Amino acid sequence: MLVATNLDQITEQALNAVRNHPQHDLNLGYRQAILAALGSQNESGHLRRTTLAILASQYVLPMWDNVNEDNTPAIVLTMAEQVLNGTLDIQLARSYKDKVWTKVENNASVPEHQCLEYQKLINIELSALASLNSALYDEEFDPNNLNYDLTDADVDAYESDSSFWAASAYADGPIWEPSSSATKRLEFWEWWLTTAVSEAQKC
Repeated sequence: MLVATNLDQITEQALNAVRNHPQHDLNLGYRQAILAALGSQNESGHLRRTTLAILASQYVLPMWDNVNEDNTPAIVLTMAEQVLNGTLDIQLARSYKDKVWTKVENNASVPEHQCLEYQKLINIELSALASLNSALYDEEFDPNNLNYDLTDADVDAYESDSSFWAASAYADGPIWEPSSSATKRLEFWEWWLTTAVSEAQKC
């Protein structure tokens, strides 16, 4: 399928795709096409893409706050915003991101942390970390080689974007998790494709 370049057109195609998907998943390829349509770095594209990443993380942050007094994800998101507006030392942000990533990796490997509720918290942290990573480096994909059929299963977890982790938290797991909710997944992606993309486009 030919990848469109107009943001409104891509968003409409993506909405149709996620609504018709058996498990209401939004392929990574559609998301990358939207990220590309938000503009190049010289056209404030980086700002828009990172804003979109932060919005996805903020959408699921209340789920963290309801069960966890640790405010690490909120700190990470504040750092992402500070990196964007140039008020935080880049090296400090990188060092903190690496420290939190290592902590999350270690926690995820603990057997008693394999339960659904803990995995949800890990996904929220990873969404925030992906937002900070976007602020530091922009999103990592080739805008000249887009494919709507590309899925999250086709890339390494280290390359997953903020919206993937947020959707996984919101839907009680990624698409390959049998107990995850297709209904919640659809709710998240419809919000992301309408409200979040529209807000990011205004930057």
